[in-house]
Parts: sequence; structure tokens; C-alpha cells
Amino acid sequence: MKIGLSQRILYHRGRAYDSLEHGWYSYLKEHMLFPLQNNTMQDFDALSQELDAVILTGGDDSVLRRACEIKITNAMMKQLKPVLGVCHGAFLLTDLLGGKVIELPGHSDTKHTVNYFNEQITVNSFHSLAIAEPQVSARRLVTSDDGSCEAWIDGTLAAVVWHPERMSTPWLPAEINLLLKV
Repeated sequence: MKIGLSQRILYHRGRAYDSLEHGWYSYLKEHMLFPLQNNTMQDFDALSQELDAVILTGGDDSVLRRACEIKITNAMMKQLKPVLGVCHGAFLLTDLLGGKVIELPGHSDTKHTVNYFNEQITVNSFHSLAIAEPQVSARRLVTSDDGSCEAWIDGTLAAVVWHPERMSTPWLPAEINLLLKV
């Protein structure tokens, strides 16, 4: 698969750089990876025709990044192609599709267990938000002890709030693995 990966924007000495977490390279080594530019002037419809799937990666939010991620998501949705939101991307997708995202203090730089159909799995946490409710059409796959949604799927769209690319043994629900063929 040719998978597009959104990138965070980092600033160094007054210049902006697109940046991608190195963990994606090993996690998706069986796929062709395509870093997506933070540039609203590109042809997102043509780009979506070339890609098999898109991952909206984690990291810091910005106006430019969000605009590009929304444009590529809309283009992929028109073609019914998979889009996975990870951490930042999960919150963006949930918000975009009408779900409810809330603040969750004390949830960053930790590990905790989540429930996947009565199976307890340890995941990481690098965020200060939670999905209180996914959009109405989504199916909850994973929940945390506090009842918040940790992963959902909705046709070809899916979200997880942890970072599989940062795990020593990356894990995604089977339903999401089918979308990405991992």
C-alpha cells in the first residue's frame, strides 16, 4: 500500500519544517510511505487518487497542518479510501465528524490499560484530550477505565488515541489493521 502520513510542523531558527516520527518507518516497513506536505496549494483530489490510505499522525496542532489534514481527509472520504487518525489525528477526525472531544489532564507521557472486547491491553498516552463520544455512526472498539473512547471505526475511517509507532510491540485493533493491511 502507498500510505500518506501527515506531518507536524516544527520551528527551528525562525523556519518551519515538516516532521515525521521515525517510528512510522519501522512500523509500516512493508508499505510505501509518502510524507504529506503542509501546503494548502496542492491538488488534494489528485493526491488522494495516488494514495491507498492516509494516517493523520500525532503531534502538535497548527492552523496550516489542520487545514491540510482536513483537505486530504475530505478527498480520501470522497473516494472511500481509509483514513486513520492517531492521537492528534484521532481528535481531529472525531471533531470533524461531529464527535465530542474533552480535556483530560494528567494523561500525557504515561501508559495505561484499555479494554478491547474484554481483553486488557497496555497502550501509551501522549495527550491531554479524550474522546468523550465518537460521532453517532462510529463503532467504539476500545475504551479506557474512565469510559472514554480510545479507538473507533466508521466505515473506512478509524481513530486511536495512542501511538502504535512508539510501542515496542505496536498494536492496533484487528478491525483497523484490516483497513491498513498491517
